[in-house]
Amino acid sequence: MNGEKALRIRVGGADVMLGQLDRLLAVMSLPRVSLGIIPAGGGWRCLAQGSFWVFDEERIQTEGVSAGLDVTQSREVAVHLRAFALLQASATYGADGRKLVTATMDDVAGT
Repeated sequence: MNGEKALRIRVGGADVMLGQLDRLLAVMSLPRVSLGIIPAGGGWRCLAQGSFWVFDEERIQTEGVSAGLDVTQSREVAVHLRAFALLQASATYGADGRKLVTATMDDVAGT
């Protein structure tokens, strides 16, 4: 997990990056979407050791190098839910999150 740094990982040229960042801004404005970004200078309340997706309180999916894994054991799901809550608490949302994306767009456009 990279937080704000993930916005700055170059995938393709400046046009590709600007398109991806613009799409993030569009998605962030959807009423049913909550997209949080952990600022590079912010404090992480939890350090996740890889990517995971929370589907509900009974299923988590983690991703490894060669395969994904569905986690359904209640004890393990609880650990991931706690980590997710801490990551959420570390993140910024709304206007502050959009500022991070637009600042990255400005940097990419200037290069």
